[in-house]
Amino acid sequence: MSQETESEAQQYEILFTEDAKYEIANLDGSIKSRLKKVLEKKLAVDPAGYGLPLRSILTGFLKHEFAEHRIIYQIPPGEKKIVLVCAVGPRKAGDVVDVYNQLEKVAESGKLAAQIRAVLDIALPKRKNQK
Repeated sequence: MSQETESEAQQYEILFTEDAKYEIANLDGSIKSRLKKVLEKKLAVDPAGYGLPLRSILTGFLKHEFAEHRIIYQIPPGEKKIVLVCAVGPRKAGDVVDVYNQLEKVAESGKLAAQIRAVLDIALPKRKNQK
């Protein structure tokens, strides 16, 4: 019965862009463990409630802070409840490895939009009246 309660609590499906998968794979084990807890216990349950909106070129994205790291994600509109993780990394203001600086560069290049579309094309069923 506790499994049902846990399943019911996870209302949102968590998906990842290719870059986010790569970033997560390169995290330290203890950070991965903390990330997993945040994803399962917070973002899968109430992503809008646990996120703070970003501005500038990252308008439309939310962030969640844990340890010295940030998760940057979107909640795509639609019937299916999805959290799309676009970046995970350390916050180091003014540093080239800063997660925000890196994601802004990817967004400006158009690569982020392409990755988001690729994930959503797989995750969301096509409607009959769409091409």
